[in-house]
Amino acid sequence: THELHVGVEEPFAPARKAHPGFVVADLDALAERLRAEGIAVEPDDAIPGTKRFHAADPFGNRLEFRSSVESDSA
Repeated sequence: THELHVGVEEPFAPARKAHPGFVVADLDALAERLRAEGIAVEPDDAIPGTKRFHAADPFGNRLEFRSSVESDSA
């Protein structure tokens, strides 16, 4: 039900601060899968009570992944 639209501007500079955030059902499994593919996962505990991490897309843009409320209570 959601779409993410991206574009490229010249000269290209990856977004390191501004970023999309994605809520996922199994944050730990996603982190393991990304690490298995050689992608760096950076845990972030800056927001109390929020389990999340950041990773970069193949172009160096910052992406945020956090757990859903339902998976936090499980």
